[in-house]
Amino acid sequence: MTGGKRDTRWMLFGDPGPQGAGLSVAVVVLMVLATMAAAVGFMRLQDPMLGLGLIGISVFLAVGARICQARNQHQALYRLLSRQPPP
Repeated sequence: MTGGKRDTRWMLFGDPGPQGAGLSVAVVVLMVLATMAAAVGFMRLQDPMLGLGLIGISVFLAVGARICQARNQHQALYRLLSRQPPP
């Protein structure tokens, strides 16, 4: 059962990294809610506001990309710190 849980985590989040270095459940839930809100907001846009909506969606995607980048940097830092002997 533990192997199946690791496989699912690997599929959903990529390399889970060391314990405590990945995305928390709260971040994943907030990203899912934000994605749903962005999709509903984009579908309800009127024609004159479509350009502004596309800019908003691109900003939303940029924020999501930054969250993923920060996760990767956090995991790299965790790995680096775990190799160092304690002071």
